[in-house]
Amino acid sequence: MRRAIFALVALLLLGLGLFRLGQVLLSDGKPTRKTSTSTPPIERKPPAYTPADGPKLSSRDVPGLTAIDEEYTRLVEAVMPAVVSVTTQRIQQATPQQMNPFDTIFGSRRGKQPQSEVVRALGSGVIVSREGHILTNNHVIEGMSQIEVTLSDERTFPARLLDTDPNVDIAILKVEAPALEPLPLGDSEGVKVGQLVFAIGNPFGLSETVTAGIVSAKGRRTSRDSAVEYLQTDAAVNHGNSGGPLINLRGEIVGINTAIYARNEDSGWMGISFAVPSNVARRALDSVLKSGKIKRAYLGVTLQNLTPELANRYRAGSIDGAFLSIVVKGAPADRAGMKAGDIVRKFNGRQVRDAAALRSRLTEVDIGERIELTYFRNGSEMKATAELGEAPPDPELPQPRPSP
Repeated sequence: MRRAIFALVALLLLGLGLFRLGQVLLSDGKPTRKTSTSTPPIERKPPAYTPADGPKLSSRDVPGLTAIDEEYTRLVEAVMPAVVSVTTQRIQQATPQQMNPFDTIFGSRRGKQPQSEVVRALGSGVIVSREGHILTNNHVIEGMSQIEVTLSDERTFPARLLDTDPNVDIAILKVEAPALEPLPLGDSEGVKVGQLVFAIGNPFGLSETVTAGIVSAKGRRTSRDSAVEYLQTDAAVNHGNSGGPLINLRGEIVGINTAIYARNEDSGWMGISFAVPSNVARRALDSVLKSGKIKRAYLGVTLQNLTPELANRYRAGSIDGAFLSIVVKGAPADRAGMKAGDIVRKFNGRQVRDAAALRSRLTEVDIGERIELTYFRNGSEMKATAELGEAPPDPELPQPRPSP
């Protein structure tokens, strides 16, 4: 029995060996592997993609647009070196609400001092002289103890505050730096609605950002008692653009970007931007160059808008004009023969539609300048020439403290 089982096993092993030998012979001497019973992978072909042969038009087909494109680029390249980034900071003590209440109560016993934090802000500016004079906004540097300016070539310099005027939101800085390329100040009075302009600055810290638009309107005010009539534009302006230039096609500064229209503090640009006219900025700059500080021209009157009742009482004929409710004794208006109750309708030949318009005109002229006023008194048109004086400090406004 055992012999029979042994013989059977031997036959099985012999058969298995012959089977394997046959497989080797059939595969040309190469061992074969057991194939998978799964579905073989599908061979993918690259998708069809036929690119365009080239541009639909050449520059010769649209010569006008090509020329405009090249001129825009040339303009931006020419003015960009004059636009700077203004970085400011101050040290601020933590308020009791920001401090640990236990530190507030037990701080003196534990020897702890109130914590402080560094407050930083970012804005823009524009170089207006080879000596390093820079125009920016008052609100960019207000309350800050340290000011730095970064040029387009990434050089950074400490800036000195020469003076600032919160009334018109203009500040003048100075840096000591070689090889500066200033931009000229244009005539904002000659700017026309519909004119193409460019806003350049550092919105959200994105340096050397350029946006284009048109002058949407002139004579805009951000409040009823605004001292400035702003230029309105639809060039995009956002946080960080403040203090940067609004330029025309000749590369002249026609405004200093200062504000946007927003429904609330969290909303961004909504298509309406405002710029301080360049003539206002020029007057502030000239004042600093002449006297070392910004001085405002002074007529010596208290103004209010005409109401229908006042217009009827003083036989004005319409409610256009600035009503003089008070004329300060000995002031330029008084010396020119003007009296309370007079209604100013023109300032150097320009229409004055209300009190704010007359205040705005005064921001554009220099101390000592002789101006011609056309006014109505008891229904009769009269004229006077006044030599403007220097405005006294406004006790309601914080007085600027130029940095050393």
